[in-house]
Amino acid sequence: MRGTASLLSSFIEGNKVQFIIPVYQRNYDWLLENCDQLFNDLVKLNQSDRPTHFFGSIVTSSADGYGFNRLVIDGQQRLTTISLLLLAGIKAVKDGKLTVSNESRLSEAREVFLLAKYSTADRKIKLVPIENDMKAYDLIFEDEGTFIEDSKVTRNYRHFYDLLTKNPQQISFDELLDAIERLQIISIELDGNDDPQLIFESLNSTGLALTGADKIRNYLLMSLTAEEQQSCFKSYWQKIEYATDNQPTMFLRDYLTIKQQLQRPVRIANIYPEWKKYMYGKDRKAELAEMLDYAQYYRQITKGELPTDKLSKKIHHICNIETDVANVFFIQFLKYASINNLPENEIYKVIDLVENYMARRIVCNMPANALTQVFCALHKDVVKSMDEYIASESGNTYSYSDILTYHIMRRDGNYQLPRDTQFIESIKTRDAYHMLKPFQIFLFERLENSVHGEYNDVANDMRTKMATIEHIMPQTLNADWIAMLGTDYELVKEKYLHTFANLTLTGINSELSNKAFEVKRDGKVIDGNISPGYKDSKYRLTRSVTTCQKWTEVELEKRSTEIVEILLRLYPLPATTFKPLPKPVEEVSLEEETFSPTSRVLKGFRIFGSEYAETTWKGMLLKVVSVISEKYPDIVDSLYDAESYFWTSKKVDIQYCTMIGPDKYLWTSIDNKGKLRCLRYLFDKCDIAESELVLILEPIKE
Repeated sequence: MRGTASLLSSFIEGNKVQFIIPVYQRNYDWLLENCDQLFNDLVKLNQSDRPTHFFGSIVTSSADGYGFNRLVIDGQQRLTTISLLLLAGIKAVKDGKLTVSNESRLSEAREVFLLAKYSTADRKIKLVPIENDMKAYDLIFEDEGTFIEDSKVTRNYRHFYDLLTKNPQQISFDELLDAIERLQIISIELDGNDDPQLIFESLNSTGLALTGADKIRNYLLMSLTAEEQQSCFKSYWQKIEYATDNQPTMFLRDYLTIKQQLQRPVRIANIYPEWKKYMYGKDRKAELAEMLDYAQYYRQITKGELPTDKLSKKIHHICNIETDVANVFFIQFLKYASINNLPENEIYKVIDLVENYMARRIVCNMPANALTQVFCALHKDVVKSMDEYIASESGNTYSYSDILTYHIMRRDGNYQLPRDTQFIESIKTRDAYHMLKPFQIFLFERLENSVHGEYNDVANDMRTKMATIEHIMPQTLNADWIAMLGTDYELVKEKYLHTFANLTLTGINSELSNKAFEVKRDGKVIDGNISPGYKDSKYRLTRSVTTCQKWTEVELEKRSTEIVEILLRLYPLPATTFKPLPKPVEEVSLEEETFSPTSRVLKGFRIFGSEYAETTWKGMLLKVVSVISEKYPDIVDSLYDAESYFWTSKKVDIQYCTMIGPDKYLWTSIDNKGKLRCLRYLFDKCDIAESELVLILEPIKE
């Protein structure tokens, strides 16, 4: 490897050389603000006396045996952007919107920066972008009518054209070219002994905006030969990008979570180092093939594209929630369903059960992120229960959905599926007007289409603002409304204003929003224009209000009861006859919050997959803290003297604490429930899934 300082023009010139962007590089993605910064830097450079302006480093290696063509390991974004700026300048001159002293300056720009007219390739353009960018880039050399407008290549080219032609003109073409020729770079050329991957990581660990997917793609492809790179990119990675709408980072997080059987998804910030650990000793081509297989199921979930219309419509309900919390579960389940040829009805039941779980929690205002570790474990729990029955003499007679129902219903505390009493009360009292927009879309779409009839695409209407949620009893009460509601109007308003009972869908304007009820119901002519009322609405949820002659607490209570009935019909309390086989010992994870250690005999515990034969609750607490302290030393150290369970000699009360290290003490004189609370506190601070700790107990004796 050798590095030299040189002018960009000296580095890039040559009638034979082409700069080839390898397939493992990301698409061109400079933002408009990046373009503005470069343009402003060049304008300032032109106005200054500075001889040069540093433009960063460009790393290349030989692309052929002759050394003419170079593979661009780092710097493709800057090379592409300079080319687009010059192309925009040439076009502006041709259009008479940018001044130039002599036409020869245009030829100079083409010859030095843009063309490789003596290249041995059929394509004589100096820069060779990756396939997706090349189509848009090459068309800029041709007729504008054929441009690919949704490409960032085209967008940035047009943006530079606008900057160059804006009045007053900030820079002429001569000044632009002179400024570009004053850009200085560090050219780093790799030889056969250099590892491009290590150099790439070193260069891109200093703040350049590479996503986790960019780094993983480079890791998988960079070590392959050029031919293997092309083959694997087209056969696997390109298809993975398509399956993930060119946003593969979240899919890769889910894939890594599944393959490593993690209890909680990998943090996006840690995805690349975790990926390298996972890939140690694995074949990269085989892994790409496996990734593509999983990516197909990821697309089915995120795009709602399941094998049948019935299943696609069902999964779309969950898509409307706009959450990825269940993706890890669904990827595994759909793959399992495909391998085992589960019937459509069984797949439907599973999706319906997950929707039920999420819907009840949304209505009851329970946090969705609490379900992250539940969905990481659910498929594994179901398969484990199946395997236990298959291994027994009785064999397994339960369906996947039967067993899944049990494993959802056994969750408690923060992870529970709300029971009917809580669900019904929340339907009546929940502030549905201030819910997150995706939750509103999900629930109002289900309410509107809960009965058979013409389907109203509420989700699309609400996203495009063709429909909005409106208060029937308005937020501001005029004299007509006060008279209708009676002396208790303030109490009625406080109780019902933002609840489901008082909300409806409307595609009409807000002209009538504060009018009397009969006007909102029937419509009115205002200034010669007809303002339609609820009776003219296409939404059944709204038309149902028009049977009412007034809108008081009586009507609100009736509508509240109707909505309760609809949601209970859509989301009945799940039930199953499945029970796990009795075990010689009972296993309980820390996530089961209602578990009580009273009258339980501890036989041991398991954490991070390793089992320990500790039979005292205090000993278990000390060992778990020790294991976690070794794994997360910095986080645990930050907890001392933070008014919790961890103390130093400065604040410790020695009669209640046990020394666990030099000048480190743990509060241990607490009952067994308190010990579990201590561990939940520690797991939360270290961001560890509570399901990672499993207590092994003797079963309760009758």
